Amino acid sequence: MVINPLLPPNATAFEHTITQQLADGTRLDADIDTLNRIDEVGDDFLGVLAWQYSVDSWDENWQPSLKRELIKKSFANHELKGTRAAVRQILADFGYEATFIEWWQATPALPAGSFHLQLATAGAKLTEAVYQEINRLIFDAKPVSRHLTNLSIVLTPKAFVHLGVAVHMGDETIIYPKETP
Repeated sequence: MVINPLLPPNATAFEHTITQQLADGTRLDADIDTLNRIDEVGDDFLGVLAWQYSVDSWDENWQPSLKRELIKKSFANHELKGTRAAVRQILADFGYEATFIEWWQATPALPAGSFHLQLATAGAKLTEAVYQEINRLIFDAKPVSRHLTNLSIVLTPKAFVHLGVAVHMGDETIIYPKETP
C-alpha cells in the first residue's frame, strides 16, 4: 500500500486503496503544464481545449493543424460573431469568397432583414458534405436578425496559364565608305 501524503494521518487502509485506484484511473498521458498550450498539447486533448475556448464548430475528423487554428481564432471569432465579417471569415477558412447582397442593395427589393449570399469557390473543392457544413456555419455566424434567402454558388475553376513572351528589338546600321571625288 502506498501512503498518500494528501490524506489525513488517521486515514484507513480502505481510503488509501480507493485513493490509489482513482489516481491510477485518472492519470494523464501528457505533461499537465502543456495541456493549456495550443501548439504543445497532444492531438488527443484538442477537443478539450476546443470546449475550453468555446469553439463553435468542431469535427473530430478534421486535421490537427486546422483544429489548432480554430482554437487560436476562437476569441477573435466570438468578437465578430453575428456580423458579415464573421461569415466572410468562416468561408475564407474553407477557401471560399463571399459577396453579400442585403435587402436595401438588391433590385428588386428583398424582404427587410434578408440577404443573398454569393459564394465563389475560387478553385476549392465543393462536395455535398462541405456544402452542408458551410450552410451550418453560415447560419451559426450570421446576424440573428438577418435571414438568408438565397445562396448562389459560383464555380470558378482554378487554372494555371503558363505564358512565355520574348521580345527582340534592334536597329541595323550600314556604314558606307567615304566617297572620294
